[in-house]
Amino acid sequence: MSIAARHRLAVEALALSGDEQVLEIGCGHGVATRLVLEHLTTGRITALDRSEKMTATVQGGSPDAGDRLRTIAEALEDVDWAGEKFDAIFAVNVDLNLRLGERWAPLLKGLLKPHGRIFLAFDPPPDSSKADSFAKLSQSRLEAAGFVVDMRAGEAGVTLISAHLGPPK
Repeated sequence: MSIAARHRLAVEALALSGDEQVLEIGCGHGVATRLVLEHLTTGRITALDRSEKMTATVQGGSPDAGDRLRTIAEALEDVDWAGEKFDAIFAVNVDLNLRLGERWAPLLKGLLKPHGRIFLAFDPPPDSSKADSFAKLSQSRLEAAGFVVDMRAGEAGVTLISAHLGPPK
């Protein structure tokens, strides 16, 4: 099966060592989730999607995952995380700005461990200016929440945004 550049680049950017706790927002059919599972030994990925059909597809497509995979069919802002923290949070082609406005960056900040990181990969439609507006708005919101942000254009037109918490101001 061919893996889209957006999924491969997002998972490569995570640079997983195997024991991390990872959250994927908007897991869809689970392409990136399965790529992450290939890198986890003692860690775990939580695959989140608002669609029960999608989370069932991820669960069914990963029969050997065991305790390394948890799926949640709920909106990010509606989950009771009960103090759970993640080493890395990522999303592929999910524009959190549209649904959550200014709320998403502080929400993700609260879900990260102290040295946690965020990765957003966006693969816009051809001949679209959506990548620029997505990147600029995401960068602005992440920086306002205290993140240090790095943006780069990856192969095949994929915009990759990485963010980590900077020193306190």
